[in-house]
Amino acid sequence: MATGVALILTLLVLAWGVTLQRLEAEKTLVNQNARIQQENLATIISENLAQVLDRGRLMSIAANEWFEGDRMAATNRLSAMRTADRAYLRVALYDSAMRRVYTSSPATDTPELRESLRLALSATPAEKPGGPSVGPRPESHEQAWQLPLLFPVSSHNGRPDGILLVILDLGYFLSLYQHIDIGRSGIIQVMKSDGEVVAQARQEGLVLSGQKSLTPLPLNGASRGSLNGAFFEPGRAYRTSFRQLEHHPFIITVSRDIEETLAEHIGSHSRFLSILAVLTAIIALATFWFARSLHRQGRLLSALATADDEKRELILQLEEEKQRAFKLAAHDHLTGLPNRRMFHELVVSHLSRAKRSRKHYALMYVDLDRFKGINDSLGHHVGDLLLQTVSDRLRSCLRESDVIARLGGDEFGLLLTGLESVDDTASIAAKIVDQVSRLCSNLDGNDIQVTPSIGIALFPRDGHDFDTLCRHADAAMYQSKRSGRGKYTFYDPGLNTASDRLLNLEQRLPKAIADNELTLHFQPKVRLSDYRIVGFEALVRWEHPEFGLIYPNDFIPLAEHAGFIIELGDWVAHACCQQLAEWQAEGLEIVPIACNVSAKQLQDKELPRRIAGFLGACGVNARHLEVEITENSLIESIEIATQVLGDLEALGIRIALDDFGNGFSNLAYIRTLPIHCLKIDRAFISDIRNSHDDAVIVASIITLAHNLHMKVIAEGIEMIDQLVHLKTAGCDEAQGYYFSRPVPADAARKLLICSLLGPV
Repeated sequence: MATGVALILTLLVLAWGVTLQRLEAEKTLVNQNARIQQENLATIISENLAQVLDRGRLMSIAANEWFEGDRMAATNRLSAMRTADRAYLRVALYDSAMRRVYTSSPATDTPELRESLRLALSATPAEKPGGPSVGPRPESHEQAWQLPLLFPVSSHNGRPDGILLVILDLGYFLSLYQHIDIGRSGIIQVMKSDGEVVAQARQEGLVLSGQKSLTPLPLNGASRGSLNGAFFEPGRAYRTSFRQLEHHPFIITVSRDIEETLAEHIGSHSRFLSILAVLTAIIALATFWFARSLHRQGRLLSALATADDEKRELILQLEEEKQRAFKLAAHDHLTGLPNRRMFHELVVSHLSRAKRSRKHYALMYVDLDRFKGINDSLGHHVGDLLLQTVSDRLRSCLRESDVIARLGGDEFGLLLTGLESVDDTASIAAKIVDQVSRLCSNLDGNDIQVTPSIGIALFPRDGHDFDTLCRHADAAMYQSKRSGRGKYTFYDPGLNTASDRLLNLEQRLPKAIADNELTLHFQPKVRLSDYRIVGFEALVRWEHPEFGLIYPNDFIPLAEHAGFIIELGDWVAHACCQQLAEWQAEGLEIVPIACNVSAKQLQDKELPRRIAGFLGACGVNARHLEVEITENSLIESIEIATQVLGDLEALGIRIALDDFGNGFSNLAYIRTLPIHCLKIDRAFISDIRNSHDDAVIVASIITLAHNLHMKVIAEGIEMIDQLVHLKTAGCDEAQGYYFSRPVPADAARKLLICSLLGPV
């Protein structure tokens, strides 16, 4: 079987080799024929021009009779010769004193022509060219095609008697060859010996030129022959044939685009290769089918023999995948610690055993003080490194039997199990405060020091179930923060500050919306093609009179839970329109502002009508307002969401899909929704430099979006390396701390003005 396959491959290689050799030979023949055709045409044109110029030289011989005394005969002969030759428009004879003694038609001599006559008469025999000299061309448009030729008129003893001026009609001469079929790119040029192009003929018409030819001239002034060369225009290569006239200062060139001469050959080449490729594919498929048929029985028997082994391996793989999936679902991807759900399960399990034990258990909540400021100022990458360092230090403070988890953000949960004394809890808490508070060196070039605030709830004193212990530990942790941070606090029934704070925020939120305690910060979106700001994302902040500036993660969940999210969303949309109207009134060239729309808002069919009212009231065009939705917001009712998004699009509002790749990513839904832009989730951007998988995912998302005619925006750009990766992958826009963190309206206005002056 192997011998047969080798024979077939050998035959295919031979077939391809013979075909390619034949096509190459045909290409050589086409090139040779094109060269011969151009040489023949150059020869014909040069011979015709030489004949015309020789007739001018005969006129100069006839003009000699004037100086020999027979002026009437010379006049009659010159007039007859000029009349019989349509290539010449005018003939004039000058004596050695530059007096015009004869002219076939009256005309005024220009100073340039007079200077050429003087030079021709004063030239020594050694300086005289082998043929006529070329005079200056007229400057008027009507006489542009008239080429003056100066023929010396000498006596029998070689003494110069005068100059014969003959005006050659280049337009008439070249029009004889304008319609010769040398292709759309064909060019016939008449050049002087110094390389200046006098005129040229193309298929589209005759062209005058006074520039030096781009064609390399391989001829010298004394040789006569036909040579080939090539010259180039931008994106095109020409084959050129040269012909220099004997005894006359002119060169004829015939040029043609090499690709055009090979066009028919290229078509034939493609047809031959296509046919051969099809035959190769047919033979390969037939060989494959034949080989498959021969080995089918052997494969079936082999498959039966290995089926049991494969089943066992598959079962093991499934078990491993199950364990891996369980680990991924139960652990935090950044620190490797159990997540909130797993922490809940582990604590409940330990507490069920603790009820039968006389030892002590303690639940701790650990929160890093001022972590948000570090994360915002130094970037999420440094914040992640800090969280990993803190998690390692927390592990080192605990025993194997204790439980530690990352509950989210900068919050950790700890369960101390089987303690002999309550005092042991205080010792461990003090150790944690000491270890975590130590300087964290060289976190991406930064030395950072943070302190932990710890809240402690004891079992069973402070609660008998998980939820109660968590609530009391959280209240104690907030008491640590109020007491100056970097401390640990045991729960006391009077500590309900955290609950009070949440209740305060929830009850005050409607008033905050009504009294405009909310404000917008703006983060610019930068176009990667020219690094200019092309939009902003509006991010809401709450300027609380008691708690200061509150970020959306702290009150938007409350708004959703308490049913105020629609009012909050309307406030944000209206505020965006007002800001656009304010910039518009200042005469700024405004860019679109994007606001986030929640899942609840997407279920509100009246949302498009209200937004249209905001736009109309503020006098803002709908194309300057964009909305951003998340994939998870489409889960509740895709039908209503589709209708609402369609109505928003009908207003002229563009729609972006935020955090793409971090939700359900159902392409069957996305491709049917009026989505104009995909925003890649920052989780894929943060490690794009080091993670090949993330880089491939980002490149795939960009390709997918462009194929769906969508724009792509990358979020969370913090380093130049991330920006280089994204620009190389074809990403359209980007936003993140690398360009600017979210800033108030006045700072955003300055950024916009600077962007109009140049890239950010």
